[in-house]
Amino acid sequence: MIINCKCSKEVVVVLDLGNMRGQAAMEYLMTYGWALLVIVIVIAILLIINPFSAPQGCRFDQLGFTCSNPLIDTNGKLFLKITNGNNNAVNIYKIICTQDKSAVPQIGTPWASPVFLARNAEMDTGSLSASNAIICQKASGGAFTSEAGLEFIGKVWVFYKNEEDGANYPYRTASANVVTKTVKATATGGSGGGTGGGTGTGSGSRSES
Repeated sequence: MIINCKCSKEVVVVLDLGNMRGQAAMEYLMTYGWALLVIVIVIAILLIINPFSAPQGCRFDQLGFTCSNPLIDTNGKLFLKITNGNNNAVNIYKIICTQDKSAVPQIGTPWASPVFLARNAEMDTGSLSASNAIICQKASGGAFTSEAGLEFIGKVWVFYKNEEDGANYPYRTASANVVTKTVKATATGGSGGGTGGGTGTGSGSRSES
């Protein structure tokens, strides 16, 4: 029994249309799928490197002093290396760290024994006595505290006198901008205040006469 079907052409056309639609859908998914994958990868890279955050480091606003290796712990204690690039030795009477960058802070009570820093000598604030430890202050007041890994942006103020300055000379000031990450405080990284002695690396401690 032979049946002649006149719809073969229509069936072929319908099948071709279905194949074309499936192929177009697959090409669409492939094209936009790769695009979405690239976008996800780029976002992941940006989250890792965080290019929009401020570069970490320390830089003085004036010539004379330089600083490096800033680090702050979760209790607000600042670790910093300061080099005296002035043309003369200096006596440092206090270093203050604050998030408030609007004005020069009051020195308060200076250190009982100023830190003598010869020309080109380096001072490591981490080696200061516990009573002279530099504890950063919040802009709203009070000691800065933070979780580890968060960014700190603040300012360091150095109150000093040149070696040849007289006893009645006013304090000179130098300021530096500091950007660093917060690290977990160690058992010996507690806060301190008040007065006490300190020394600059390789320079010894000398009070002005």
